[in-house]
Amino acid sequence: MLLKRLGRRTVRRPKLHQRLIAMCASVLMLSAQQAAADMTDKEFEERLRSYLLAHPEIILEAMEILSERESRAAQTAQIAKHAEMFEQTPILGIGPDAAEHTVIEFFDYRCAPCKALHPRLKAALKDHPTIRVEMRHLPILSPGSERGARFALAVKAVGSPAQYRAVHEDLWTLKGPLQEPAFERIALAHGLDWNAVRGAMKSDAVSARISTNRDIAIDLQILGTPAFVTPTYISFGSTDAEALVAGWLSQ
Repeated sequence: MLLKRLGRRTVRRPKLHQRLIAMCASVLMLSAQQAAADMTDKEFEERLRSYLLAHPEIILEAMEILSERESRAAQTAQIAKHAEMFEQTPILGIGPDAAEHTVIEFFDYRCAPCKALHPRLKAALKDHPTIRVEMRHLPILSPGSERGARFALAVKAVGSPAQYRAVHEDLWTLKGPLQEPAFERIALAHGLDWNAVRGAMKSDAVSARISTNRDIAIDLQILGTPAFVTPTYISFGSTDAEALVAGWLSQ
């Protein structure tokens, strides 16, 4: 699901001709060692020029690879500014608390792909105890999205970790709108003080948590949910749990 407006950040890259010159220079340096003994510099340059003119797709392929590497490096540097995400005490997520690798998922209770992925991801991670997906509320789709996030975070504030996790799971399967009557039923079913929860939903602490998550999302150019952040890259919108896990294991 798309975030309508979270801001945009641009990354400056060297101009095309500068990168092309650098690439060709690297090719020349690498190849010249083998060719120098068999031909003059002029002959080598003419042969290289003829080959590149006959196979321009090589240059395009190299440029695509270079662009992908630069984009990944820029993204990794941006993620590093928020390294504390991976160091915080596990609270709400999938997988062992002490797992070797942590992935941050930004989600919205109104996000259909998020709902579809959640049980699949739980199943996929059962066989991979080295990975934990820690979840972060990012309500961006509707007023109901924010009400749901506020309710869950209020439960976190006034209830136990077990109650918070149980309410979180109930919200994934809730039929109907994310409104107070449904929240009250869920809260009472888990032994929570509904008046305390309702009061906490409007607290500054809950507002600050949602605002912080949105600020991080803006800075990382996360424009929709689900979004998954590792220390080196961000992936968006996938509902293929097995593919996601395979990608994390390959890092």
